[in-house]
Amino acid sequence: MSRNKKISVYIRNKETPSSYYRIIQYLKKIELDKSNIYIREIAPDMIYKKRLNSNNSNFFKKYLIGIIYYLTMVVRLLYYLLIDNIDKPDYVIVSKTFCPGYTPLLIRILLRRVADNTILYWDFDDNIFISNEISKAQANILKEKSKKIIVTHEYLKSKIDKKYHDKVILLPTTDGDLQGFDERILISRRKELLEKQIRLIWVGTSVNLFNLYKIIHVLDRTAENLKKVCDKSLVLTIVCNKPLEAKVNHLIIRNILWNRDIAKYEIYNAHIGIMPLILNEYSLGKGGFKLIQYISTGLPVIASNVGFNKEIVDTSCGILVDDEVCADKWEDAIIKITYSLDVWEKYSIGAYKRWKKLFSFEHNLNVWKHLLDIRG
Repeated sequence: MSRNKKISVYIRNKETPSSYYRIIQYLKKIELDKSNIYIREIAPDMIYKKRLNSNNSNFFKKYLIGIIYYLTMVVRLLYYLLIDNIDKPDYVIVSKTFCPGYTPLLIRILLRRVADNTILYWDFDDNIFISNEISKAQANILKEKSKKIIVTHEYLKSKIDKKYHDKVILLPTTDGDLQGFDERILISRRKELLEKQIRLIWVGTSVNLFNLYKIIHVLDRTAENLKKVCDKSLVLTIVCNKPLEAKVNHLIIRNILWNRDIAKYEIYNAHIGIMPLILNEYSLGKGGFKLIQYISTGLPVIASNVGFNKEIVDTSCGILVDDEVCADKWEDAIIKITYSLDVWEKYSIGAYKRWKKLFSFEHNLNVWKHLLDIRG
């Protein structure tokens, strides 16, 4: 690819999983003159974190932060779009939306002008239509003007009008930053920890914590039974921007404030990655990124038998739980995976093999290189 080509990447914030893991991590690996890649971050860190961590109990403060958040994004987006209308990029990549919520008329006009003079790629990994993250007007522009629409799986593809299906590329979200370990050493360290306790891990943002509450009582009872039967404690590590607040008697809950390095360390030192989901239309649109992160380090997984989870988890790497029928099956799954060190290791080896086969970072990187016409 010629070094004088310009790529504009519109993202909510550099730290959002959708922005970083679906786009930014690949651009960091692509060997280009970095001055040609422009990251259009419409929500800077300070306002983004205030919005993410706003207190739900203080309605007026939350409402005020929401207004400031939206206006900040509109102003920054207008600025970036004006630049890209004057100095037209060769490629524009959009993560989820140019701007969430209502799309003012001037922005719609500028969006169309930019889209008409570039190669546009639209990427999203959640059901942004049901969550009201995108206006109908903006969605119509993106569907019409995008050269390719990149989504995680068939369910999200089904949310795009059939006349645009030939534009859709299926690309599950994965994580390249968790690589760089020695598989044998990591398995050995985890097995040593497993002699004394069983460590579960959940990594995510606070908007999804409600999924954990559905199984906390089961995990607490499991912790009691494990202590009685095999004298092992059950630990649940939650790496998140907010703590899980739950009253338990036997389960040990560790709330860890998320950052990328801490998440990596805690995943390396866990035994089972979990992803409970409440069955609804939004959950059906989720891309199972937690599970893919876990298995990318050879971590066995337990997940609700919902949506794309079914495509990620098979019997080689973990267990799908029909918890809408019986939440108690979480206890059976934990016991089955940790029944012995040999059983756990078999799942661990299977997990890493499945990641390399179906969800590898290199595969996704090559897709982006192809889209951006990067050779070599």
